[in-house]
Amino acid sequence: MKTPTLLLRIGGLINLLIGILHVGFWCLFDWSEELLRLSWENSNIMQMLNLFTIVFFFYTGFVLMFIPGKLLTNAAGRSFIGLFATLYLARLGMEFYFPHASIGFATFLAISMLFFVYPLVQTKNLRHANQ
Repeated sequence: MKTPTLLLRIGGLINLLIGILHVGFWCLFDWSEELLRLSWENSNIMQMLNLFTIVFFFYTGFVLMFIPGKLLTNAAGRSFIGLFATLYLARLGMEFYFPHASIGFATFLAISMLFFVYPLVQTKNLRHANQ
């Protein structure tokens, strides 16, 4: 298996694990109590955003795991991969913008970003070498 494909599959697994983590947010962050402090609108928005996040990470995790080669061979697929590189980079920046940053979690985010950046750079280099 080629390295870019393997890295995308690992990135897909990471997305699935993040989706599972988001499933646990209700218990992990005691949302049955904590969300009562918000207005019902904000409480619903938090929960809906989390549900959309779960669907997003599960769907994209499966796509990355099962058709990584197809993503690398066309512009739309590479844009999809670029989306993840951008999302992990943005989340890495947010880790230090908001209070209580974690160097360990920041490291995880930086490594996760590389699972998407490397395949993009590698396929770009291969396309230029073949021209």
